[in-house]
Amino acid sequence: MASPRLRGCGVHALLVLLLLLLLLLLPLRVSSGTTCPTPISVEHAEIRVKNYSVNSRERYVCNSGFKRKAGTSTLTECVMNKNTNTAHWTTPNLKCIKISPHTSKMTKVVISTSVLLVGVGFVVVFLAWFIRWRQTSQPRGVEVETMEAVPMTVRTSSNVEDTGA
Repeated sequence: MASPRLRGCGVHALLVLLLLLLLLLLPLRVSSGTTCPTPISVEHAEIRVKNYSVNSRERYVCNSGFKRKAGTSTLTECVMNKNTNTAHWTTPNLKCIKISPHTSKMTKVVISTSVLLVGVGFVVVFLAWFIRWRQTSQPRGVEVETMEAVPMTVRTSSNVEDTGA
């Protein structure tokens, strides 16, 4: 038979082993003070980080004269690496491409011309409506005979017959 002392050691060792396994199997918890370092730089873009804490999201902005290439994202997120227990920013796939000066000027010309044509069209329609409204709102001219055009006749009382003599 085993001594009582050995039986107690086995139970304690088993409890310690179970606690270690439990700690290894539990997901790593992020402490409230864990933050990300400065995000990596992206060519022709800048980022102004407001929050460096885990799970925060930030956006890059392309510099003046550049625009985001279609299909790329300005988003990056502060995430926790469970293997190393460190926080880092996700790798952005943003590509900022130069805006073609020719395309930019053409767009401005097309927009300016469109706005001008719409404005002129509006003025023409408004004037046509206003002229028609003025014509229909005024009463038709009623001819009034002047006193000079009406011959004056003297009428005597209705009892006296005109004998023509």
